[in-house]
Amino acid sequence: PTSGHAPLAKNVSNVTGCDLDFDADQTFLKVLYGCVFCVGLPTNCLALYGLYRLVKANYTLPVYIINLLLADLLHIAFLPLWIDYYHSGHIWRFGTVVCAVASCVFGITMFCSIVFMCCIMSERYLAIVHPLWFQSHRRLRNTCLLAAAVWVVSVLAIGWGYVLGYEKVEDGRCLEQYPRNSGFVVFVLVLLPLVFVPPPLFFLFVLVRVWRSLGKAIFMSAAEKRRTVGLLLAVVMIFAFLFGPYQIVVFTLYAGAALATDKCDFEAKMFITYKVTFGLLSLNTAADPILYIFLRGDVRETLLNFPRCRGLMSRMSRRSTPRVHREGGGTIPTLP
Repeated sequence: PTSGHAPLAKNVSNVTGCDLDFDADQTFLKVLYGCVFCVGLPTNCLALYGLYRLVKANYTLPVYIINLLLADLLHIAFLPLWIDYYHSGHIWRFGTVVCAVASCVFGITMFCSIVFMCCIMSERYLAIVHPLWFQSHRRLRNTCLLAAAVWVVSVLAIGWGYVLGYEKVEDGRCLEQYPRNSGFVVFVLVLLPLVFVPPPLFFLFVLVRVWRSLGKAIFMSAAEKRRTVGLLLAVVMIFAFLFGPYQIVVFTLYAGAALATDKCDFEAKMFITYKVTFGLLSLNTAADPILYIFLRGDVRETLLNFPRCRGLMSRMSRRSTPRVHREGGGTIPTLP
């Protein structure tokens, strides 16, 4: 069966000469983005609140994670527009300006996420492998300036890419053009190795060096060591499982778009695979708050600062407390 938006989708695809089944990704992306929005919005806000308290104490690391979570929230804020886009059969109903902003935000937040993951790893590397240098050189001001530079570079790079690839897209679509603009294909094939290849190599280097140094780090408790390893592994796993598949598929897609003789046929064969990995990118916005758990040991304390969470946890605590009945009908709590 076909949805009520199928004729619109087919009309859009036929304008470019590429016959793509735009109904194929409708349900998957709508459900995925809806789940990411419902989970990612409250968890990122909660993590940001807890991390802000660390910045006030002049710590350095939370600045990078805070910017990572801000990128996540910016990404999440535009998800309702994309849900409507896919629900409408790849028809954008909010105007070209909003389309341009939403498209650039998507790319900027993904780019920033990767760079801030690298910043988190580099900070932990310096703090553990070169602790004396790190203690004498870390400055909150410098960290904030670096974070600001990341945002500026991201805006410039993604803005340029949007002008190359999607500025002239019409017919109701947004962030889609089939077949792809040749200039944009070259741009992606040049940028992709620079953005996606160095991070995993750097992550592997940091993991090995930090793992070796932790055994000799007498200034850290066992709990701090476990949290450090957990933080680094969480960054690596988020990158590998959420960004990794997209990198491989996008490189294959754009290399094929540059070399294939029948570009539309190649686009049609890669369409579903590309859209699945494209959707998985947004899962990182729901997974990034996990980093907060490994950074701080007072997650429960943060939750207790919110009245609703405090009431819920209080009720859960009372239910989980074992009780022994007296003969007189009263109860007394028993120690575990």
